[in-house]
Amino acid sequence: MKITDITVTPLRTNKGLLRIQTDAGVEGWAEAPGRNRVVPGRNGSVFEAYLESVIKPELIGEDPLQIDRHWETLANGKDDKLYKLPAAVVGVIDVALWDLMGKETGLPVYTLMGGAARKTIPLYWSTGSGWMMQPEEMRALAEKGWDMGFRAFKIRMDWKGWRQDSDPEKDYQMFKLVREYLGPEPYLGFDANNGYSVSTAIQQGRRFEALGIDHFEEPIPNYNLPGLKQVADALDVAVSAGEQDAYRWWFHHLVLLGDPDILQPDILNAGGPSEVKRIYELATMLDKPVMPHSPQAGINSMASLHAYSTVQNGTRPHEFSTEFSGPLDDVQELYGESVIPVDGNMILSDRPGLGIELNEKAVTKMTVD
Repeated sequence: MKITDITVTPLRTNKGLLRIQTDAGVEGWAEAPGRNRVVPGRNGSVFEAYLESVIKPELIGEDPLQIDRHWETLANGKDDKLYKLPAAVVGVIDVALWDLMGKETGLPVYTLMGGAARKTIPLYWSTGSGWMMQPEEMRALAEKGWDMGFRAFKIRMDWKGWRQDSDPEKDYQMFKLVREYLGPEPYLGFDANNGYSVSTAIQQGRRFEALGIDHFEEPIPNYNLPGLKQVADALDVAVSAGEQDAYRWWFHHLVLLGDPDILQPDILNAGGPSEVKRIYELATMLDKPVMPHSPQAGINSMASLHAYSTVQNGTRPHEFSTEFSGPLDDVQELYGESVIPVDGNMILSDRPGLGIELNEKAVTKMTVD
């Protein structure tokens, strides 16, 4: 079996449907970035430039089942060619290759990765853009998630490092109002999205602890590893980090220098299922809990869930959000019911690959020029 083509179909969900096609008629699927995304490595036009200039010339004609070899080529290079593509670009191709291998072998990806420790995975309802909201608006989003059946939550401020310490009091009042709505028991995390200085993060963390918080995510910019260690050492709440970080080497340094309590690799930012699985193995060796970053619904989210299901001590809920994937009805129409949560849980099927049931009529309907 050989790869014959790799195509991207832009969809109105602000994602592109990537297909790795073979001469055996077997396809592997992933979601490429939409063309109006500006995240490094996730801009659709930039991704397509990498696809045409590097990825297709290297992979067309190759055996798609040689996943590790292809990952090494794209992430590092081969022979006299030094590629070092962005991890998010490598990640998209890696997702599709794992899906293809599953279909060729007739096995789910979680089986190919060593076997699922569990197939029912609790999710937390992730809602963001808190920096633009008032506390009552965030509470309304939490109510929406509760009505949809979720019983674990995270609110995100999306401040970013350039808005440092902009309005920590409003953030606190927002968290307080959501906690009061949920009551003391349901899981509730807080994501500062790099928005605080070290001292503010420690002060905020202590205030959150008094209200009841389950994890404190990205309190400061991700490059400030010594500062992250200061925050993690000062607080009792579990501090998490890693969603922006690429490849296992950075995660090694993240633990050595920043020492967060929880590692949060993103299925694309980290370099795809192949690399996320290696990061999970590193986390197990270093005795660090993991909790994936994956604020989306669809194919890539399923890849994250398949990889996470293989972690024996992966007991924390997996992220779920509809903010970056278009309407959930569109996602279900495209990919089938298996990508939709049931009572706040995702139930992995026994279907081959990532279990996606692609609706070609829906693809045609949702394709954009």
